[in-house]
Amino acid sequence: MKKMNISGAILACVAFASSSGHSLAAQGRGNHSAASVERLCASETGKAEREGKMSEAMTKHLRLTDLQKSALKDFEDARAKSIEAVKTRMCATKPDLSTFEARLAFHQAFLEDRLEAVKAENPKLIAFYNSLDAEQKAKFDKIREHLAHRRDR
Repeated sequence: MKKMNISGAILACVAFASSSGHSLAAQGRGNHSAASVERLCASETGKAEREGKMSEAMTKHLRLTDLQKSALKDFEDARAKSIEAVKTRMCATKPDLSTFEARLAFHQAFLEDRLEAVKAENPKLIAFYNSLDAEQKAKFDKIREHLAHRRDR
């Protein structure tokens, strides 16, 4: 269960869209779903640099060995591939969000894509986590808790 929480925390950092946005749009409080799609499909300036810095900081903080760096890179590559697949599918044709049913269908497709991403990424994340020693795991868990706390604000 702890490993799934780690994966969840990592994936939460990559927010494609929120389910609350779909309910807000359904309640007529704005078109949050469309804004989420626009954010997802927009080109992200500096994203690769930010991710590189985060990876570098984690590598330094955890004092990763070459084998552990390789396991982290495998996870990061799987994550990038799954994110790109979602973006490609969702951004190829802008979804129709004009009706409640269309928003529900979009939300279902989004959740199915997230599930596929988790299935693709979890084995790589678990392999990385299992490569860590007890001290590194404790540090990694603190990082995960910090990210979860930031997400919940």
